[in-house]
Amino acid sequence: MLVGLAALAPLQVAATGGGGTAAASVAYDACGVVLTKADGSSWTCAFVDNFDARSLDPNKWGIQQTASTGFRTGQTCFTGSTKNISLSRGELLLTARAEKGQFLCKSPSGDFSTTYTGGMIGTRGRFSQTYGRFEVRAKYPTARSAGVHGGFWMYPKTHTYGQWPASGEIDVAEWWSNDPTLVLPSLHYNGRDYTVDSGWNCRVTDVSSYHTYTVEWLPTAISFFIDGSLCFTRTPTPDSPLVAPQPFDHPFSMILNMGVGTAGGTNAVTASTPLPATYTVDYAKAWR
Repeated sequence: MLVGLAALAPLQVAATGGGGTAAASVAYDACGVVLTKADGSSWTCAFVDNFDARSLDPNKWGIQQTASTGFRTGQTCFTGSTKNISLSRGELLLTARAEKGQFLCKSPSGDFSTTYTGGMIGTRGRFSQTYGRFEVRAKYPTARSAGVHGGFWMYPKTHTYGQWPASGEIDVAEWWSNDPTLVLPSLHYNGRDYTVDSGWNCRVTDVSSYHTYTVEWLPTAISFFIDGSLCFTRTPTPDSPLVAPQPFDHPFSMILNMGVGTAGGTNAVTASTPLPATYTVDYAKAWR
């Protein structure tokens, strides 16, 4: 947890009516207006980045680089280049790009040839939490044809129950340009049911405008919201020997990424894919 953030006392701001008498009191903390849980208690700010610095805060985020970790999605070679990851005017910009011809993407999992680079950052090793509320305000690229992929998701700090997907994954707002109105929340784990563990009705008319994407992760259920409206909720039912809320009962970190699709399939990246494509994030926050 960020040093000192949890101890920050909420600020009380009194609002007055037209006659000058106190009409309401609004409390603020580092995340903004203090939010209320369903049980009437308050959410406590645990993490916030408004991306208003000149560069990415290394105390909050690590940069995913395929050359170091071997991680890739589709044909994406993730790099730390400012062409793929940058901050500008209070926004984080993660950009998928088509480079000038093929190059060899170095990877400890095996080098591969590609034309495409992308940007990915995560809080693993800096901030992880079990349960809570997690949110970004973001806008997706204007691409409306196949080839671009990215979003906001969460991954376990450790593989408590085994390698993926045994230890779980929470996709809060995953997006593919071939189906541009679908911003899909999903749960991945041993026992996943494709039909009920994803929110297939979570759609946004214009994803290239700012929207808030939120998950409230509780032991009893995991619920997903777009602009404050519930679009999907699910209580996972893991395969034996796990018992719910396993594997969603240990710390997860937050991840933001933008890259390209695979060489084939419904979201295949091709020479006609509109690139560069930028995923723009206004803020990332977490509460407990």
